[in-house]
Amino acid sequence: MKKYLTIFTTTIKEYFAYRLNFVLWRLRMFISLIVIFFFWLAVMQNNANFAGYSQTMLLTYILYSSLIADFVLGTRTSDVAGEINNGNIINNLLKPVSFFRLYLIKDFADKSINVIFSLIEVLLVILLAKTYLIIPQNILLFSIFFINGIFISFYINLLLSFIGFWTTESWAPRFVFLTVVYFLSGSYFPLDMLPKTIYQLILLTPIPYLFFLPTKVIIGRVDSFVIYELIGSLFWVLACRFFAHYIWNKGNKSFSFWGR
Repeated sequence: MKKYLTIFTTTIKEYFAYRLNFVLWRLRMFISLIVIFFFWLAVMQNNANFAGYSQTMLLTYILYSSLIADFVLGTRTSDVAGEINNGNIINNLLKPVSFFRLYLIKDFADKSINVIFSLIEVLLVILLAKTYLIIPQNILLFSIFFINGIFISFYINLLLSFIGFWTTESWAPRFVFLTVVYFLSGSYFPLDMLPKTIYQLILLTPIPYLFFLPTKVIIGRVDSFVIYELIGSLFWVLACRFFAHYIWNKGNKSFSFWGR
């Protein structure tokens, strides 16, 4: 347990070494949140209901999804591809801790510090807009979706980093993935606003399980398909875990690097 706590605290300290980068990142996220929030505030100004959402419900969705997304998507696995390319991955393999657990702890450190700042940003938006939020509901069901979303994100991010075993061009796939995620996971609007057929097709992918479904549940929009959605989230956790371990083992067999 002590070694995991050391990894966690060391990762936290790294942010204080690169403070400007982190501040600029949080500023970008804050501006993005303000733009999306006040856009929907303007849309709902003269509409009591939009696509089945009241003003309070929709604005609550935007703020809750921002908090949940900052925790679920926060990751340090983006470092893995660079470590594979320069050979530093060997240092992690020699440590007396599982590689997957090592980066899971690093991820939780990243998520923790990001969500603290995200919480402050959400509170600032609430004060600026003088709005009210729906009290969190369905906490147990939300927790299951939330935990599953964390692991789906973790394994997908690792899979993207494992591209580094075969090529140095691993940044582009990650950029494309994040672009798709921010559009199709419900960051800008609830996905159930889309036509039913499109919405159901998106549910066949792992993307909505990252933070759309947890947010939908916590604001009280639980539909009759929730059991199938739970099964879907569990399926994607197991599928992503299997492929992450499979690609990791394949990558280790073909791994090579130049000395320094």
